[in-house]
Amino acid sequence: MNNEGEALTQNRIGFEKLNIALGILYNEWYELISLQLSDSDGINLELGCGASFIDKVIKSVKKSDVFINSNTDLKLDAMEVGLKFENKISNLILVNVFHHISNPELFLRSAEISLLKGGRIIMVEPSNNIWSRLVYKIVGHEKFDTEQITWEFESNDPLLDSNQALSWIIFKRDYKRFKKIFPKFSIINKKSMMPLSYLLSGGHTHNTKVGKVFIKIIRKLERIFFDNKFGIFDLICIEKN
Repeated sequence: MNNEGEALTQNRIGFEKLNIALGILYNEWYELISLQLSDSDGINLELGCGASFIDKVIKSVKKSDVFINSNTDLKLDAMEVGLKFENKISNLILVNVFHHISNPELFLRSAEISLLKGGRIIMVEPSNNIWSRLVYKIVGHEKFDTEQITWEFESNDPLLDSNQALSWIIFKRDYKRFKKIFPKFSIINKKSMMPLSYLLSGGHTHNTKVGKVFIKIIRKLERIFFDNKFGIFDLICIEKN
């Protein structure tokens, strides 16, 4: 594992206490995820948890990552979830993780094996619309390539290499192929959100010290007027039939 990626994750643990606005936005993601949870009788598992504090919202969740640190319950490569948890998972949760998975078909096959009937994959991923494409082009710290032909991409570090357009490619552009390969999977919910608030928070790269009240007001306005068409993130929920 690349030490740079490990150090980056370790340094971010507790970010919600330092960047209050970003913590509020993540908390909203976790609350939205909690509303999508399957009630099948199995394990709730977050993949690629990083600095996640999802366990403060979803008490039953186990947090995993590709390496162990003070914030993880277990070490797990996403590709191996089916091997280690066959027919044991109720919900697989991925927050800005899916677009880092260099072989998403292999992951989805493994996820399908791991999930109980009625189990779900719930993810937050970069969205693709006229506004988000501009944002990700300007920010530019991760690739956003809608022209990628195959689902796979070369990756030397799962924490740093990615294609932020990956969820759109698989679940929108190549939806027919997705359904052909995975007939047991159905997309039961997709919601866009946060066209401005995440940017105003500074994300993980720059703490703007935006206040709690301000960010909550922005979120209220976004939900009413802008989320659905201009959100830079998608909440995606996939169920195994």
